Amino acid sequence: MKLLSIIVPAYNMEAYLAQCVESVLRTPSLAALEIVIVNDGSTDKTLRIARQYADRYAETVRVIDKPNGNYGSTINAALAQVEGEYVKILDADDCFDGSRVAEYIAFLRKVQGVDMVVTPFVEVGGRREHRVEYNIYGKRVYEYGKTYDVERVVADGAIRFFTMHGVCYRTALLRKMKYRQSEGVSYTDQEWVFYPLFRAKTIAFADIPLYRYNVAREGQTMDTKVQMRSLAQLVAVTEGMARYFVMFSRSVRSVARVAFLRNIVADRIRIVFRKYLLVMSDKAFAKSDFEMVYVRLMQLVGQCRIEEFCVPVNNLLKIDLLRWWQRHGRRHTPILRKMLLAMDRLMVAIHAMIFR
Repeated sequence: MKLLSIIVPAYNMEAYLAQCVESVLRTPSLAALEIVIVNDGSTDKTLRIARQYADRYAETVRVIDKPNGNYGSTINAALAQVEGEYVKILDADDCFDGSRVAEYIAFLRKVQGVDMVVTPFVEVGGRREHRVEYNIYGKRVYEYGKTYDVERVVADGAIRFFTMHGVCYRTALLRKMKYRQSEGVSYTDQEWVFYPLFRAKTIAFADIPLYRYNVAREGQTMDTKVQMRSLAQLVAVTEGMARYFVMFSRSVRSVARVAFLRNIVADRIRIVFRKYLLVMSDKAFAKSDFEMVYVRLMQLVGQCRIEEFCVPVNNLLKIDLLRWWQRHGRRHTPILRKMLLAMDRLMVAIHAMIFR
């Protein structure tokens, strides 16, 4: 049995896939690994490249070839077949730090049986890169190498959410809860760091910045322009997470865990509202379905029992975008929105300088 399965979703990634796979293959710990490349109906040479690696590294690399179904469908297809005790996602346009893979494998052996392993990761953008801690404020709250009860972590308030790049799960945990991601839409990486938190019992932190997240690639889903074109998909994932919370939070006995999960849902809903009320152009907003989205999301806010819900520009700029809309039936003026966006970017930059 393999110790770690690495799922590599790939759609038209011929320019990046080789670098991605090679970054994993550099390790002397290949016997403990399997790489499952899922070709999601690519129309370029992605499948050919994947099969070349499967031929050369038959004991390590496997290929799943399937019709296009978007990101979540690749994860679902792979989870049904992975053999590793642990499973981690590596997007095809990103890579691992090959020099740290063996260290990561050794850590998994050390904490074997823990439900969830969290590490820092590195954002790479052109010549610039920086390490992102497991805590968004850049503070190391928990001891590396020690196993903690998830109940303590969610109750401490030191961590507000987790990111896909830093998370690895015990495969049995996902299979026991019959984990599946939404198909046909993007942004389902948010589900990967949300749904398993309903069931995970133990967690360990490792000082191994394994994942190298490429933030420079044009056209990636986190690009603001792409997000605005795909806003309906972001809304769909957010609504799905909220409905999941409504359905399953009652089965969670821990008050602290429910509060932690509720805050994640509230943050995701706020992000959607900010896109509509602050980022979207006037022309696009006039053609949008915001009023329908507003009704659905506010219903979910009530069903999730999110109290005193507001949509500030950010944690420092407390101007409530939603309250303005509710009172006036319109957004702030274009000039004010530009000013708020500029101030938001400045504060994000300052935050990064201070905490990273």
